Amino acid sequence: MSVLIGAISPHPPLLIPEVGGREREKVRRTDLSLKRMAEEFKSLNLDTIIIISPHAPYIYNSISIYSSDVLYGDFSQFGAPHIYLEYENDELIVKELIKQGREKGVNFVPLSPDTPLDHATMVPLYYLNEAKIQSKLVAMSPEFTASRERLIEIGKFIRDVCEQTDKRIGLIASGDLSHRLSPYGPYGFTPNGPLFDKEIVSAIKNKDLQALLSIPEEVVEDAGECGFKPILMLIGALPFEEFTPEVLSYEGPFGVGYMVSIFRR
Repeated sequence: MSVLIGAISPHPPLLIPEVGGREREKVRRTDLSLKRMAEEFKSLNLDTIIIISPHAPYIYNSISIYSSDVLYGDFSQFGAPHIYLEYENDELIVKELIKQGREKGVNFVPLSPDTPLDHATMVPLYYLNEAKIQSKLVAMSPEFTASRERLIEIGKFIRDVCEQTDKRIGLIASGDLSHRLSPYGPYGFTPNGPLFDKEIVSAIKNKDLQALLSIPEEVVEDAGECGFKPILMLIGALPFEEFTPEVLSYEGPFGVGYMVSIFRR
């Protein structure tokens, strides 16, 4: 089998009721879209879900990958330590990614087994858990220093490894868009913030890979985003011509862009 569905998920911890409280009303569209995403993943009876997170531990020129047999995390750094999740790691896929990556020049570095999941993995995982999904999990970072073209190629490598298994696999790119949409937000404003988000949303809606690859580097840098690299890896991991994307929602009430998208085969 291979990747049967893909998604792009934002990861603000305030989506968690015990963290966000009344502020969650301001991201209601995002909340509803993530619930819909989780239900679509559930309907496919997936064996494994791969999450690519820009807040997984950084390792230079490498992809960090969580390696313990049980992956776990909580929201203690956001005042909700009792919101705890754990999922079985798909160690077969992890081992094959590491092994075949050495042969293909894609460097996966296993993290210490006591490394808890980062919040950008935990937020979409929270919605999967709420939908009663108990698939195995693989969680990793992007390669932070990679070019756009290499990120696409890494995604294709991940797809190749997935296709060698008999597993039904879903893939989620966790990432917020620009953090600089508003002078009232925590990161301030730049005109390139809304421009970056407009370009990303349009490219996904129109299934336009070239538009994604053509966004000027200064726009990406100035936007202060954290989702571009995971999105490019996701695109590479899908047999793109066989998928139909849909942007379920986009909003930025706190000066940060939150887009939820589904890629259906």
